[in-house]
Amino acid sequence: MGVGREDVEILKPRIDKREYRRIVIRNSLQVLLISDLDTDKCAASMNVSVGSFCDPDGLKGLAHFLGIAYLFHPTNAFTASEMTNYFFDVNTDCFEEALDRFAQFFIKPLMSANATMREIKAVDSENQKNLLSDVWRMNQLQKHLSLESHPYHKFSIGTKFFIVCEPGTQHMEALLKVVYELYTDYVLKNPFYEMEMPIRFELFDINLTQAVQKDRVALLGR
Repeated sequence: MGVGREDVEILKPRIDKREYRRIVIRNSLQVLLISDLDTDKCAASMNVSVGSFCDPDGLKGLAHFLGIAYLFHPTNAFTASEMTNYFFDVNTDCFEEALDRFAQFFIKPLMSANATMREIKAVDSENQKNLLSDVWRMNQLQKHLSLESHPYHKFSIGTKFFIVCEPGTQHMEALLKVVYELYTDYVLKNPFYEMEMPIRFELFDINLTQAVQKDRVALLGR
């Protein structure tokens, strides 16, 4: 149920004949409902004030992943720096049912293991596509040159990352976190790096060797 101001004036071009309605839910989420009388179509959009700037350290790209995972369709959501937006359109006579189904994605998200891995691959595939784009390369270069303490500096898209080790290896969780942070700092911030190419970054090699040696000393005492 909407509890916020719904009478806010929505500015639109004079040629836009669609009707708009804004609803603010109790948890402050904003929903925009759109109806097009000419095409018998309705649409809804929900905006969440969480974007890539909110990604925790060690989980770069989390907001982008969740933006896809909740709806399981990347064309129905986008993630920006400070927000994530979800949307859909449907025939008017199906709108009420579709809106309820849309809400269930957030009330009771499935987040199954199979679907989660599929979305991780989708995020990684999008990143690989962006590696071939000069626009995205320049964007990542700007991030790399920005202040490290600012959220803009973060790698926001996300990627899959695999490490192979012997079964039963101890202390791997802490070591994997260190390796992942080194990988994102030294490799992914290189705008000319491609996912399938061997890692050729001297600082990554040096710091990785030091991290593995430190873990070995802590585990074996030598």
